[in-house]
Amino acid sequence: MTPAQPANRLIGEPSPYLRQHAHNPVAWYPWGEEALIRAREEDKPIFLSIGYAACHWCHVMERESFEDPAIAALLAGHFIAVKVDREERPDLDAVYMNAVQAMTGSGGWPLSVFLTPDLKPFLGGTYFPPERKWGTPSFREVVAAVADAWLNRRDELDGAAATLAAQLAKDEEPAPGSLDAAAAAASALGTLAAQYDRRWGGFGAAPKFPTPSRLFFLIDKARRDPAARDLLAGTLDGMAAGGFCDWLGGGFHRYSVDEAWRMPHFEKMVYDNALLARAYAEAGLALDRAEWVAVARVTADYLVGEMRGPEGAFLSSTDADSEGHEGRFFTWTAAQVRAALPPGEADLVIALCGLGATSNLEGDARVLRPALPLAEVAAEFQLTTDLAAGRLASARERLLAARRLRVPPATDDKRLAGWNGMAVWSLAYLGAALPEPRYLQTARTAGHFLLARTAPDGRLERSWRDGAVSGVETLEDVAWVVAAFSQLFEADGEVAWLTAAKALVERRLPHYQTRSGALCDTPDDGPDLLLRPRTPADGATPSAAGVLAAALLRLAALTGEERFRVAGECAVAAEAGLLTRVPAACLTLVQAAEGAVLPGMTLVVVGDPSWVSTRELLATAWRRKPARCVLAPSGPLPLRAESLRAVPLFSGRETVPPGRARAYLCEGGACRIPVEEPAALARLLDAAGS
Repeated sequence: MTPAQPANRLIGEPSPYLRQHAHNPVAWYPWGEEALIRAREEDKPIFLSIGYAACHWCHVMERESFEDPAIAALLAGHFIAVKVDREERPDLDAVYMNAVQAMTGSGGWPLSVFLTPDLKPFLGGTYFPPERKWGTPSFREVVAAVADAWLNRRDELDGAAATLAAQLAKDEEPAPGSLDAAAAAASALGTLAAQYDRRWGGFGAAPKFPTPSRLFFLIDKARRDPAARDLLAGTLDGMAAGGFCDWLGGGFHRYSVDEAWRMPHFEKMVYDNALLARAYAEAGLALDRAEWVAVARVTADYLVGEMRGPEGAFLSSTDADSEGHEGRFFTWTAAQVRAALPPGEADLVIALCGLGATSNLEGDARVLRPALPLAEVAAEFQLTTDLAAGRLASARERLLAARRLRVPPATDDKRLAGWNGMAVWSLAYLGAALPEPRYLQTARTAGHFLLARTAPDGRLERSWRDGAVSGVETLEDVAWVVAAFSQLFEADGEVAWLTAAKALVERRLPHYQTRSGALCDTPDDGPDLLLRPRTPADGATPSAAGVLAAALLRLAALTGEERFRVAGECAVAAEAGLLTRVPAACLTLVQAAEGAVLPGMTLVVVGDPSWVSTRELLATAWRRKPARCVLAPSGPLPLRAESLRAVPLFSGRETVPPGRARAYLCEGGACRIPVEEPAALARLLDAAGS
């Protein structure tokens, strides 16, 4: 009789990614005591597979290998197989990604790592094919070789694991050094200029990622530096013009496969779209580029319309695949366009998007995106540009309606604290700066969701889905939720947001900041790991350490509490060696370092929000204030006692004549003579930022 296949234990997990694997023949465990105890008791190595729901190559490896009964039996006989959602457990992902990068020089997902029963990695990689190709062994070969080595050369594996663990622990120690923030910023800008693609925008060769940390750094510099302005403009224009930006439905895909931003990798992440919406808005307002503000609006509309749950919090991602094919939901053939549109509109779209040209996908399906100037195509059809634009607008609405009838990509609908923090931070800014009240209200709703996601012991709940909480709090969660609450206060003047930001810092910062001041990715009261990772460098999202350091400096400027400034300065100083050596890899911390060497700057605007004079001053403030300048709007008058306690700079300035708002620019605790006219405020802010 054939022995029963061990059970797959993922079916009850809240993570959509883990549930995608719940019916594999592999005897998967979620990460937890059951799996770890069994590995120790049976003295078996652990096969750890880490991915996420929208990961295309994760799906490929599942189909090719994890659905194979023979591979499942091989894993069951020799290993404890553990599956982890990297978005639920970024702490585990950071530890073992660092290990694989140290072993192989590269990383990615799916992450495939073999561990000793005491959780030390000894072999790893990413995607392994079902058959040997590209110089890569098949997954079956890898599993069989590791099983053989565990039985016959155990000492070698244990020795390699111990050596690697020691090296990883050493690598996590902050690099000492002294820091010249201005020199680090100048060096980083020079590195970006050297990496810049002058034809298509962006940095480096294909594949190209949006990397928002670079954009925010360049926005800060572009006001004064023409070179930074050119790098920023070329990149924002290039990303918006290519198929990387969803022309029909709005929002940005994960990355571009090619150097010209034409061919996307089709998943959409809430963090990319949140951060890019704000980057386009900030750049558009600062440099008076209305087309960038339009991109920001379309991206924000995608977030608000497509990426929210019924309670108002933001979902994580949508998949690249639908009906088993990457990009099928998003691509079009000429025949599909003709079936969806009247003849005149169809001909216009086919010509504008170059659907008659050589395809950029298998078959003849293409990503819709203008390949020619509208005026040129209008002339070809003997239309005015305005008439062609009207027909095109109608065509896009019809095409989008037709697309909605297709089988959509799967959605990872878990709500993550840190990623919701990014969305709130972005939409609160857009709501106040554009201004657009519905964005601000959306941010408030998600902000209240985050307020409710605090456990009784003060920790944030990392992940939430259908009422189930999973994952563990990380620095990313704390940093972005603090930034979100602070931004909500700057947007609407409601002091409860500022109070919430302070409370979160007071409760959780001590568990992340070491004696040296460095910020770890995981708290000291969290789960035991092989090591506590630190990620001062930027990645797909800005470094959480840099985000929190900057947020601490802003809290200090608002509240006048020096302890917040000291904590932010220490977080920067602890990474001085790294920032001096590779500043372009740590742009968020470099920006925080620049802010740390200057006194705090706060713009206090006192005036009822219903007054025209208040709205005019605030509009000028959002467009002209330097990035490091924190805004303190009074909110409705008269000011309440809690506002005066929370923001000491309000004291003595809380009374203004009816209908006449005033703005006070304060730096280092001293405030300049107030101004009431937008033009005078603009001059004041321009001088402060020079």
